[in-house]
Amino acid sequence: MRVHHRPTADHSHRLAALCRRVADHMGLDALRSTEVELVAVLHDVGKLAIDPRILDHRGPLNDLQRHVMRRHTIQGEDILCMTAGLEHLGPVVRATHEWWDGGGYPDGIGGEEIPLEARVVSCADAYDAMIHDRSYRDALEPAEARRRIDRDAGRQFDPIVAAALLDVV
Repeated sequence: MRVHHRPTADHSHRLAALCRRVADHMGLDALRSTEVELVAVLHDVGKLAIDPRILDHRGPLNDLQRHVMRRHTIQGEDILCMTAGLEHLGPVVRATHEWWDGGGYPDGIGGEEIPLEARVVSCADAYDAMIHDRSYRDALEPAEARRRIDRDAGRQFDPIVAAALLDVV
């Protein structure tokens, strides 16, 4: 990933550290915390199948570009399901853009149907994305990102996970 798209790789490594802190704060056992960390590192592996020009696109994506981007969770699942020792993480990576209220993608599942590991990664992913520059927008101040996580707890994010993330950041 670092060769294909360095910003995505950097994001994934920052995310892994943050997710580990959140998982530990939530009292998950060591194995489950490690699984959360692994899912965080691998959550964007499907972006290997996306042209970096789309990943670096400035401004809003068109419908086709948005469709390509939204498929990265499915492609990530496919990659992991073909990787010895990581097969069990495929469905979790697929679920990292699902929303607590069912409004996410690719399957529109919600609540506890979403694996806990994916719920932790989803919340931390949004926070990290907000506080770092993206090709299409400047970073938000951490206080504003925290406000948005709090606002979207119970809608986009598992409220328990959101509270834990806000405690650690």
